[in-house]
Amino acid sequence: MLENLLFPDITETPETIIEKYPKRKDWLVVTRIAPSPTWFLHIWAIYSAMLDKIIAHKNNWIFYLRIEDTDQKREVEWAAHKYVDIMKQFWLVFDEGPVWTDYIDVWNYWPYTQSRRENIYKVFIKDLVKKWLAYPCFLSEQEINETRQIQEASKIPTWIYKEYSPWRFATEEEVKTALDEWKDFVIRLKSKWEISRKIDLNDIIKWKITTWENFLDIVICKSNWIPTYHFAHLIDDFLMWTTHVIRWDEWFASLPLHMELFAMMWWKAPLYAHYWPLVKIDWNGKRKLSKRKDPEADIEYYFKAWYLIDSIIDFLSNIINSGFEDWRKQNPEKSYLDYDFKFEKINTAWALVDIDKLNFVNANIIKNMDDETIYKKLKEYLSKYDIELLNTIQNFDDKYNIKIIRELKTKIKKFDEFRENTYFLYNESEIPSNELMINEKMKITDIETVKKALNLSLEILKSRKNDFESIDEIKNIFVEKILNADMKNWQVLWPVRCALSWEQFSPWALELLYILWIDKSIQRIEKVLKNI
Repeated sequence: MLENLLFPDITETPETIIEKYPKRKDWLVVTRIAPSPTWFLHIWAIYSAMLDKIIAHKNNWIFYLRIEDTDQKREVEWAAHKYVDIMKQFWLVFDEGPVWTDYIDVWNYWPYTQSRRENIYKVFIKDLVKKWLAYPCFLSEQEINETRQIQEASKIPTWIYKEYSPWRFATEEEVKTALDEWKDFVIRLKSKWEISRKIDLNDIIKWKITTWENFLDIVICKSNWIPTYHFAHLIDDFLMWTTHVIRWDEWFASLPLHMELFAMMWWKAPLYAHYWPLVKIDWNGKRKLSKRKDPEADIEYYFKAWYLIDSIIDFLSNIINSGFEDWRKQNPEKSYLDYDFKFEKINTAWALVDIDKLNFVNANIIKNMDDETIYKKLKEYLSKYDIELLNTIQNFDDKYNIKIIRELKTKIKKFDEFRENTYFLYNESEIPSNELMINEKMKITDIETVKKALNLSLEILKSRKNDFESIDEIKNIFVEKILNADMKNWQVLWPVRCALSWEQFSPWALELLYILWIDKSIQRIEKVLKNI
């Protein structure tokens, strides 16, 4: 028989395979995230995993990880392991999957990596061939292209189906002859649906959609004996008893095919939810976030720019349901899972990845975080992305570094801005230009006014025995001394700011005096006075 010619080594049956994957309890909601380790981890994978976890969390739930590595030509070594590690950073804790120590499978529906399930797929493909629901196709690329040209000339749908698939009607002898000639072949589905018929599909997000049936004889097993995604994921979702499949809108066009496959197998299909793709705005308007064009498609882009995990989660949660932002203001300490997400409120338009909005969320979380926690997280970040700066700040006292953080945390959006905003605090002082220090808006019209201001500041600083306790203390002392010297506040504070930071844009003079302490402030001011 034909199935034995193609699969002589496969002795198991679908029934014996199914027995190994016992049915879960009816009341369980089972969701999964199933990334393909072909490149970096896309931000939509985190978005999708959050949706999976949300719907599982709201019910009696199982949330599992499956690695879909059937595209072995594009597979990136260690990518799957990296995906697991990144998911853990987002507190996306899986109940099942390759997530134990050394990425060993957890729970009974293993293996959770498709490349280790090849024989399982072959059992079901063999059964479809036996039932004349699939067939070997020996068409060459040239023959497929010629068929496409004929279809295009006739203005009919292109690809392999019905009368445009000669091997669909081949006899067993014709197949045996082709096998004896060592011709390459694939296994195609023998679609029973029609080109001119429509079906109604239900979607948790899109609701009821009417679309065309699948009529294509799609490939379910490639010439290298690796099954295609369309077939492998369906077998896995059934055997692992997945109840909800949540994926981005790009896959909706494949839903008729997947529903036909479930019907062919006489299996109940899971519920599907297709969310709109993440998009960005460029000069042409909105477009889908591209792995090839857009660095912000890569989740590690956000790590390198030092966006907090909490910020990314809140940002994505607000994309899922717009009411989340107001809820977060009222519940700053709660987990995003405590919010009553509703799938009917998921954005039915393209979901915008607005970096300005993310900056706002991240800046707000930094502003409200305690200084020691920020310092700890900063060192973790620098240990991965800026060892040079980490070594520099570790040469300074922790109290000094924390004072800098206390000053900066209300002014920066993310911590890749830390280096540029602290250069003058960690390096030897420079001499600001006269043009910078003379500032008519500050009532400083000549260099003599600058010298007078800096000398007054030195007099105040040298009269102190101890460092200042607070910025308010510095302010009170300086304001009184400036008034007694018959000068304006900014006539003194602007030159001091320039002398301490040698930059136009920096923390204000009082903040700098507090951060740098008295001795370092005196050194920098004296150095400027000697050189102007």
